[in-house]
Amino acid sequence: MNKTAAMNLTHLNFIKAVAEHGSFSRAAEACCVTQPTLSNAIAQVEDQVGDRLFRRTTRSVRLTRFGAHLLPLITAVLDARDDLLASARAFHEADRRLVRVGLSPLIDSTLVSGAIGPFTAARPGTEVFLKQCFLDDLEDRLDNETLDLALLPALPRSRDRRPRATARPFYSEPLFVLDAQTDAAPPRDRNAATLDDLDGQRVILTQGCGLSDVIADLFKAESKRLTPYPGQALSYAVVEEWAGLGLAAGILPRSKISPDNDGARPLVRADGTPALVNHDMVWRKAADGAVTDAFVAHLAETVPALLAGRGR
Repeated sequence: MNKTAAMNLTHLNFIKAVAEHGSFSRAAEACCVTQPTLSNAIAQVEDQVGDRLFRRTTRSVRLTRFGAHLLPLITAVLDARDDLLASARAFHEADRRLVRVGLSPLIDSTLVSGAIGPFTAARPGTEVFLKQCFLDDLEDRLDNETLDLALLPALPRSRDRRPRATARPFYSEPLFVLDAQTDAAPPRDRNAATLDDLDGQRVILTQGCGLSDVIADLFKAESKRLTPYPGQALSYAVVEEWAGLGLAAGILPRSKISPDNDGARPLVRADGTPALVNHDMVWRKAADGAVTDAFVAHLAETVPALLAGRGR
């Protein structure tokens, strides 16, 4: 591994662009550089980290397993750069206000982004900066005041470690079951599913977003035994894919299931009510927190209307 190669944020931005565009030429065009410049920069990074980041064929460019492993870290570095610059602007410009919002991956980010435009339009000089984080990172960032507001699932009290924070309900979303699709399994109708339907089935769990805690709490409340699948998914798309391959069942909110997946069944509790994942808005009161309070109030007013417009 060549530790003398120079790696900088521009190089990391090139890597992210290739991953997004699936093409070195399109990424170079988007980054306003020549393709040799972009290719050489990525080769320098590959030399420093000790492995190839992309696999190129005549038809496509795809991340290698190593590249897919590093991409979230690269994205986090670039997000941190943007966060730093936004915070610096807010500090030096007295009329600029910044709301730094962290989201669990479980949050439907389209709801938040749909609410930002009207909020900032009504408040010139106000900027809302979004950052997706896992739960532990969200809680730590609230503690060290690098986030103003966290949007995350409401957790059981045994898991929740936010006693010094202010919390307000955000929105609720119904959970759906993705049955393990195997040739040996009996055909399922499209009626609602219960936890009894999952008896004997293993359930795919995710990491860091809070969904596993929500699922475990649901099983506990219904006095049912949860049998986790031995593997652990890193994305909701993987949960859907593994269920489709018949490896195990999945439980996801509707917003995290592909629109063309018509096999998902709404999950209901023993009393017939929908099984929900509830989300909270969590923040810590600060001396200059008026703009955060205003954004919280705006979300509380706007998001129900956005949900109603979607019919849920």
